[in-house]
Amino acid sequence: MPPKKGPKEPEVNVPEGDASAGRDIFDANCSACHAIEGDSTAAPVLGGIVGRKAGAEKFAYSKSMKNSGIVWTDKHLFAFLKNPSKHVSGTKMAFAGLPADKDRADLIAYLKSV
Repeated sequence: MPPKKGPKEPEVNVPEGDASAGRDIFDANCSACHAIEGDSTAAPVLGGIVGRKAGAEKFAYSKSMKNSGIVWTDKHLFAFLKNPSKHVSGTKMAFAGLPADKDRADLIAYLKSV
């Protein structure tokens, strides 16, 4: 049997981001729960997230996240960070999202750098 294909990538254009500005966004919006390295019981560690299969880290993910089939690309992150519960219905992530395209692009640039 061929491997199951993940969901189609969102049809979005991800603007060029600024990793330095993205670190500030991470510190202000993400660091209360997420870490870049080490262990985190509150939320998944985000270092190396780009290219990683959703639900693959050692964390108690929701069933919907584990079964989403998503591989975290710029486009999936861009859509997810805008509205996490819309992109992955049933996610445990209690975050309303980042509405500004620039903020999401900057955060993705930072996550790609770590």
